[in-house]
Amino acid sequence: MLNEFSAKKLGEVLAFAQVSNETLQKGRAGFGMILSEEEMALWSERNNQHERSIMVMAEEYGVASVTEAKAAATADKLRAMRDMYVKDQWDNAAELSEWSGFFEGAAIVHWALVEGIGEGTLHDKISSLANEAKTYHEEMLKKFEVFLKNIGIAKVSN
Repeated sequence: MLNEFSAKKLGEVLAFAQVSNETLQKGRAGFGMILSEEEMALWSERNNQHERSIMVMAEEYGVASVTEAKAAATADKLRAMRDMYVKDQWDNAAELSEWSGFFEGAAIVHWALVEGIGEGTLHDKISSLANEAKTYHEEMLKKFEVFLKNIGIAKVSN
């Protein structure tokens, strides 16, 4: 069994996986200027894997209802922030990349917290998933960072 704090933190990273997939679908045209079809498919699959793994663990540790409730509340907050930032620019790769920088950075620190929960409770499955997810979000952040850097170079070179 995990405590309530741990269950809620699992819910927060669950929300990141859910909103990440929703954002990818809404912004597919814009993200297509940054990522290949293969990269977008992998992104979606990784989010799906994280969702499934989190829920398996939440059920195994007896905290699924707390985790799901926190995920719903956190997803609402993430969507509100995203929609306020992106507005109607779903085909604008630069805007999506800027938003994704905020989002991926936040996902990294949330997963780091979950990684600590895994280490603190000696739940290797939690630590392992958190480490993998954190690394993946770092890779995604780097893709958006490089894309934006190249836009900056191009804008001052014209």
